[in-house]
Amino acid sequence: MDKSKFRWIPLFITNFLGVLNDNYLKYLILFIGTTWLSQEHESIIIMMASGLFVIPYILFSPIAGKLARDHSKAKIIQRAKLYEIPIMIIASIGFIIHNIPVAMIGIFLMGLQSALFSPAKYGIIRDIGGKEGIPYGTGSMEMLTFLGVLIGTFAAGLVSDISLSESWAPYQIIIVCSTIIGFAFIGWLSSLKIKPKESVPDDDEDTSLNPFIFIRNSFIWSKQIKGLNVVIFGLATFWAIGSLLQMNIIPHCRSVLNLSDTATGTIMALVAIGIGAGCYLTGVISNRKLKMYLVPIGGLGMGISVTLIFLLNPSTTWFTILIILTAFFAGIFKIPLNAFIQSKVEGRKLGIILAYNNLVLFSFILVSAGIFGYVETKTNSIVVFATIAAITWAITIITWLRIPGAMKVKQKANG
Repeated sequence: MDKSKFRWIPLFITNFLGVLNDNYLKYLILFIGTTWLSQEHESIIIMMASGLFVIPYILFSPIAGKLARDHSKAKIIQRAKLYEIPIMIIASIGFIIHNIPVAMIGIFLMGLQSALFSPAKYGIIRDIGGKEGIPYGTGSMEMLTFLGVLIGTFAAGLVSDISLSESWAPYQIIIVCSTIIGFAFIGWLSSLKIKPKESVPDDDEDTSLNPFIFIRNSFIWSKQIKGLNVVIFGLATFWAIGSLLQMNIIPHCRSVLNLSDTATGTIMALVAIGIGAGCYLTGVISNRKLKMYLVPIGGLGMGISVTLIFLLNPSTTWFTILIILTAFFAGIFKIPLNAFIQSKVEGRKLGIILAYNNLVLFSFILVSAGIFGYVETKTNSIVVFATIAAITWAITIITWLRIPGAMKVKQKANG
């Protein structure tokens, strides 16, 4: 390995373990927690778990942006990872006493912890690798992010099905508690090794901590950079689509495909592999340059794949293939948008804009939880896929028309 690549390892490990623990905890609650209640409450629990994780991003993103601008980003990450340990102890208590509200408190606190260090985590990419390292750092971070989603989701399904084995069932809660606390502890240790070359903190600019004023001021400032607001809302829509897919896979696999939690977790893990592969491939193709024409290509692939799921209502094998393709093209869609923000926003202002991005993004995810809860309870999972397809086609057209460089391939062809 190139020696320059070693400087990324602590950040990559820290991020990977954090994402793994987020998803492991969330899906443990969805798989195991839903068994504590009647099946009619399944959609409500899924919606609540998703909503409680994202609400802190909406309420506290302005504070997170201010922290990333005014303080050392490495220290913010290290403190946040330390706080993850007691949070996981609280979540463990929820599992030990079979109490959904206590487990949900753990989800909310994990969302708060993630919200407070997210701008620092992504803002530090440029501090570690410089501007030329943004495509590699962003692509690799996102690949490992979805690898964390993969392992966390699959492990949650596997641990959930342990209760079906007489020999392992008594150890289920011990495994749950020891792993979520263990992942948090190792993540904190790895964060201590992050050594970036940070710019001087800047606390001169006033930043409103009111989410509504913060989002208004950030929207106005972002107009200075052509396409920045479209990129941010495009990323937010990407995550809303991803959230809808994640929430919908569980009832679809259980009710339509009649799969076990382990099989469902496997499909969701394969989805994470698909996104990670798309992210990594895009980082390699970009080769230290912004290639925004990849955004509509990714959107086109997503739109076709999820539309086919709606139209064909395929069997397990074809459903898995199409959902992986959807995820793969989602990764291609996402990475240029992330890199655009990192490249275009200079200095410590990047922390504020990343916080603005998080606030918009998680507002969209919260709305997606409401959409899922309404559509799935009123109709079925197939109609949810139709809704996802409609949103995907809309954002693909908007980004193709409005983001600078997104029509580059067409322009070359006409030239």
